[in-house]
Amino acid sequence: MGYPYGSGIGLGRYKGIVFDLDATLVHSDVDFVKMKKKMIRVLEEHGAPVGVLTPKMTTVVILEHAEKYWAEQGKPEKDRQWLRDEMTRLMDQVELEAVETLTAINGVKDAIYKLRMKGYKLAILTRSHHNYAVKALEKTGMIGDFELILGRGETPQPKPYAEAMIHAAKLMKLSLEEVFLVGDHHIDATCALNAKCHFIGVATGLPPERAWEINKPELILPSVADLPDYLAANDR
Repeated sequence: MGYPYGSGIGLGRYKGIVFDLDATLVHSDVDFVKMKKKMIRVLEEHGAPVGVLTPKMTTVVILEHAEKYWAEQGKPEKDRQWLRDEMTRLMDQVELEAVETLTAINGVKDAIYKLRMKGYKLAILTRSHHNYAVKALEKTGMIGDFELILGRGETPQPKPYAEAMIHAAKLMKLSLEEVFLVGDHHIDATCALNAKCHFIGVATGLPPERAWEINKPELILPSVADLPDYLAANDR
């Protein structure tokens, strides 16, 4: 089944663009395997079954499993909240370690500036921590181009849930028909699909067979650097 929100028809009606961050706008060496191993170790020490959670899972799936285990075990809410806070601390720690070596993807900074000058409202929607996103944009000189930065825990549900994109559009004071999402991963594509909004993929992340395991978009640009020209050609 084709992805129904990727044809790019009538892109001139869009007023806002929501971007993923890592591998979409910046190259980052966040060690997600290290992060997830730390999370799993703590969760197993506090009641998660050993060997069930794996670093191949996304952090969202790991945390969803953890919540299920805590509910089954009748773990007190104060203990659950401590564990949630500890998971956040571990994720923040590993992400912030990567800021020092982070770089903008070639051509992206100029493209983002062009899009803002064209009048688009620009936002970041990431599953990383807000502070990490801010530091990444500061380091790459793009912080002034975005009017909204939404990080982990700042939407009712994270990507790939529709609520993440719905919340972003609401804060941008735009309808879902007036915004589209740009990302490098099927989590981003699935978020757009769930929210029933337009999506444009970029090929600056994982190899295609891993990046688009599900919900492969019809439109995949080489990079965000190519987005201004693509939009200009489809401004109708």
